[in-house]
Amino acid sequence: MGTQLEGKRALVTGAGAGIGEAIARRFAGEGASVLLVDRACDACESVAGAIGGRAFTVDVSREDEVAQLFQACDEEGDGLDVLVNNAGIVPPRVDAEAMDMALWDAVQAVNVRGVILCTKYAIPLLKKRRGTIVNMASLSGLQGRRGHSPYSASKFAVRAITESVAQEVGGYGIRVNSLCPGTVGTASMHTRIATRAAKEGRDPDELLQTEFVGGAVLGRVIEPDEIADAALFLASDAAGAITGEHLRIDAGRR
Repeated sequence: MGTQLEGKRALVTGAGAGIGEAIARRFAGEGASVLLVDRACDACESVAGAIGGRAFTVDVSREDEVAQLFQACDEEGDGLDVLVNNAGIVPPRVDAEAMDMALWDAVQAVNVRGVILCTKYAIPLLKKRRGTIVNMASLSGLQGRRGHSPYSASKFAVRAITESVAQEVGGYGIRVNSLCPGTVGTASMHTRIATRAAKEGRDPDELLQTEFVGGAVLGRVIEPDEIADAALFLASDAAGAITGEHLRIDAGRR
């Protein structure tokens, strides 16, 4: 247990599993009161119960639901200290020629629209406490890769939102930064690897090693807790002079 976020209120989207769950648990362990947001109601409530937080079932791509979320947040307390825009969709690989535009729209709706909607409604609350925003970008938001145009486009957009909003709210003492993880060893990542390996007739471990781990100088994937540590740093006073920046956590993958 630590005290880096003692007495602070944090809202984490996509908090029912994976990176979002790790961040919610880490923040709670550092003394924060955590509001957990996810479309998966049961998972979110389970994590919230384990850390003494409060769960909200919200589709971040829907403005009415996001507005209601932040209204409830405002009514329950005086402002907000930390917003973590983590909710996102990682679609299967697909070349542009075979693009399903419904898939494209779904990815942009959550990964881009969801980020700006939560940011829009969080800012009035963050102004009260000179808060901070941590956006989840990606290594794919720094360099496009074959078959990843929907996801890469969304994460490039997250970086642009981060830089633009940082300029807009800096005068209120609000900091805005993003994290750019490489391959993170979540359950959903392993499911995606297994699905792709089956489709391509490959061994999942070989696929992971060849295309993801092998390209990282540390020779491994990143653990969700390591992303949570980076999010804690950006949310804490230790990063008090940092805004509009993008922190890579990629095990040296290039």
